[in-house]
Amino acid sequence: MKKSAIVAASILGIGAVCVSVLAVFEKNKSGTALSRTLSPFYWVDKVQGKDYFDTDKQIWKKGVPERFEVCLTIDDGPHPVSCQKLLDTLKEKGVTASFFVIGKQVDGNPDLIRRMFDEGHEIGNHTYSHFRLDRLNREQVYDEIRNCDRAVENAISHRMVMFRPPGMRYNKTVIDVMKELDHIMVHWTVGAKDFVGTVTAEEMTADLAKLPKITPELIVQYVMKEIKPGSIILLHDNPITAEAMPKLIDAVRAKGFEFAKAKDMMYQLPQQVVISPNPPCGVNHAVTP
Repeated sequence: MKKSAIVAASILGIGAVCVSVLAVFEKNKSGTALSRTLSPFYWVDKVQGKDYFDTDKQIWKKGVPERFEVCLTIDDGPHPVSCQKLLDTLKEKGVTASFFVIGKQVDGNPDLIRRMFDEGHEIGNHTYSHFRLDRLNREQVYDEIRNCDRAVENAISHRMVMFRPPGMRYNKTVIDVMKELDHIMVHWTVGAKDFVGTVTAEEMTADLAKLPKITPELIVQYVMKEIKPGSIILLHDNPITAEAMPKLIDAVRAKGFEFAKAKDMMYQLPQQVVISPNPPCGVNHAVTP
């Protein structure tokens, strides 16, 4: 075989491998470490600083590695008993968290939203009904986000800027509606696998089914295994997480980390992002750049 033919075949082979890797990566946005680093999009994002904050899609992904700070985020509340316990622990430990709340839960527990706000926590939008938004049409996506906004506005007369779609499932429609409603998306980097009772039979995968029954000890173990400077920790408002919270906070601090608000960690990014998480109703937020 001629040398030129061998070179051409090699190039085609490498191209096929890259295409396969990219296909896997695009199918599962979270990807594996290998699929992420092999993707040219990964390196383009790093060069442009989009691995911290994607300015096109308005998604915050992580904090800077130079600061020993992590952000504590808690989804799916407020649930009457567990949220009360979570807030008690956070107050006792002097920790500020970012709560991504569900509108239906807010309607039934506006006092807990008021307490979150009064005690300095950040409050973000997690839709009204916790539907997977990538399965909905544009009007339905709009209603899910806007109705959650209204629930919180009715409770505290302040609006939300931060938004997290259930399951981090989103598409172009979700991004477009989110921007129209003046939100930015907050991703996560460390999951505690504490989604008690939130996984439907339809969503249950073989990997999820293999997980052991969640305990407070496992929650701490899962977080501490993955935590690093700039981590965004994903937890859920439920009794087991509430029980784990004191030990988790102590373990994180024992490793030398401090808890920081989402807005403060975004402010420290290479391309500084400035937001007011819960401005008064009628006041738009500023995102820079």
